Amino acid sequence: MSEASILCFAILAFYLFLGCRRPGIAFTTLPFSVGLVWYVAVATNTPENLLIMIPTIFIGTLVAIAATGRDRQNRQWFHWGAWYLLIGIAATVLMGVFLVGVGALAAGYVVVAVLLCSVIAVCGSLIHYALTGSRRTVVNVFSTIAAVMRQNLPLTMAMDCAAIGAEHGTAVVLRDVKTWLVKGCSLTDALRRGYPRCPAAALAMVAAGERIGQLPAALAAVEADMEAQTLGPKRLRPIHPFYPVFVVVLVLFLTLGLVTFVLPQFVAMGDELVGGRLPAATRILLRIARGFANGPYGAIALLAVVVIGLGRRIYRLSRQRLDRPSLVRRLGDSVLWLLPVVRRFQRDGSLVRSLGLLRISLIAGCPVNDAIRGTLDLDVNWWFRRRLQCWLTSVERGENIAESARRCGLGTALAWAFDGGVGAGDTPAILEMLESYYRSLYLYRLNLTRYILWPVGILLLGLMVGFVAYAVFSPGVAIVNSMALNVYP
Repeated sequence: MSEASILCFAILAFYLFLGCRRPGIAFTTLPFSVGLVWYVAVATNTPENLLIMIPTIFIGTLVAIAATGRDRQNRQWFHWGAWYLLIGIAATVLMGVFLVGVGALAAGYVVVAVLLCSVIAVCGSLIHYALTGSRRTVVNVFSTIAAVMRQNLPLTMAMDCAAIGAEHGTAVVLRDVKTWLVKGCSLTDALRRGYPRCPAAALAMVAAGERIGQLPAALAAVEADMEAQTLGPKRLRPIHPFYPVFVVVLVLFLTLGLVTFVLPQFVAMGDELVGGRLPAATRILLRIARGFANGPYGAIALLAVVVIGLGRRIYRLSRQRLDRPSLVRRLGDSVLWLLPVVRRFQRDGSLVRSLGLLRISLIAGCPVNDAIRGTLDLDVNWWFRRRLQCWLTSVERGENIAESARRCGLGTALAWAFDGGVGAGDTPAILEMLESYYRSLYLYRLNLTRYILWPVGILLLGLMVGFVAYAVFSPGVAIVNSMALNVYP
């Protein structure tokens, strides 16, 4: 065994140990170790290390990291990253085996395209069912806890009883949360440990309500917010959300098949009959398809999908932290705040949560500055949190509450709720009215945006399909015209 092979085996053993003991460090340094092994294999001219050790180190380390995240209550972002990468590798291998098997059976390309699209449709339906079930679980869990708190029942016993007749996902969450409550955890810690997929906004509201002693009111606000977000978008849905994805994938597979099997024949005939002067649309389509099949476009697209999916998951996990926002959270919030349409939704959603906690805090008898300070721990956009911090600083300096809210960019409606001309006892009622109004406005704008964007997306899909059809059939028309001119001068 060569020295290079011994070094590669040492790196493999070290990363398997590191993946079991320090999975976060192993996941973040794995690309550097793979690059080091690749450099050693190329420098020492040992192809066995290049073809065997690199995949072994990469996949073995990912398996070790994923194995440490078996307990879903303690999973971190690197566990999810390892799971996603392993699933992507497995899907790629299965797709390769499927295509090789179809090629060995000499099946037609149409059969392959239909089978692949059927698999995509089934996977899309399963993903949509999982997402729908997850949202329904959120509503059921918080509705159950809120009902128990309103009726002043023993929380652990009532949750155990409610889990008997609940759906499987809801029952599992209720039992896990009950287990942590029995161990002496607060409701916030029990939800964080027993329900890792709990929405960050709901978790932050529960923590704030528990801190000021208004947990039933906080749970009622969470219940109303979850029901609005879950049931509101279902009322207006022009088309199924997976329809554009299905059309794009179908057109991609059909285009690759046409470029591989059909267009080369037209190109050969065009070189003889029309002097190689193919239409511009056909040349563009050939360049794009060859870039996906043989060039970097396919790898870039796959890498972009992986990076976006992993980044989205890391961003969602970073929102679970109720303390100081992390760098990932700040970067994600900054990107969402800079987007023109998304910024409005970020502002309205943050304002609704802030209004709800301000109302609950004032009803509990908290001073205004303490009520404002409580909103800093909510799941709001980081840039909106900076406006709340500006408001808190101004109020604690002794400035007018309404004027400081208006000056810090929180809107005239919130300033009106704290205006000195309005009675102090009317402020919670005004805040409740504003909360209901902005929640309805948020759903209205969401549905309006969906009704505007879906037709635009369908129009773009139609243009894409029309471009592909024109690029595929225009060479045949050009060849027929050339032959007709040769026959009938």
